[in-house]
Amino acid sequence: MARIPVTANFYLDELVPESILTARGEKAIQLLDMRIIKAAQFIRDQLGETVYINNWYQGGNLDECGLRTFGTKTGAVYSQHKFGRALDLHSPAGVKAMFEVVKKFEKILIADQFLTTVEDISFTPTWLHIDCRWTGLDKLLIVQP
Repeated sequence: MARIPVTANFYLDELVPESILTARGEKAIQLLDMRIIKAAQFIRDQLGETVYINNWYQGGNLDECGLRTFGTKTGAVYSQHKFGRALDLHSPAGVKAMFEVVKKFEKILIADQFLTTVEDISFTPTWLHIDCRWTGLDKLLIVQP
C-alpha cells in the first residue's frame, strides 16, 4: 500500500497502527481528531526538525503512538489515544525541545483548541504526549501519567 499523506510532514501510517490501516485503508483518517494532527504539524513546523509518531511502516517498533485500539494493553483504559485525540511525538531534537515549542506557542495552541494537554516530560523522557481533550482551561494542562 502506498503511503497516504495527511499533512506536509505526516503520513496516515504514522498516526494509526498497522491493524487499523490494513482494515480501513484511507478511511482510517476518520478515526482521528484533525486538531491533534494540526498540533503535531504546528510543532514540527516551529521546531524545524523531524518529528515522527509511529514508525512501523519503515520497519520500526512504534505502532501505538497515535491511535490505539480499545483492546490494547498499552495506556489507560480511556486514554485519549483510543479516541483519536492524542499523539506521542518523537524527535532527534529531543523531548525538551518539543516541549519548549509547545510552551512558547501555548496561547495559540489553546486558543485554537489544537492542543490542551501534555504529559509531564519528567515522566516521558523519550516522547512528548500531546492531546486535545476538553479541559475548559485557558492554559495548558500538564498531567502526570
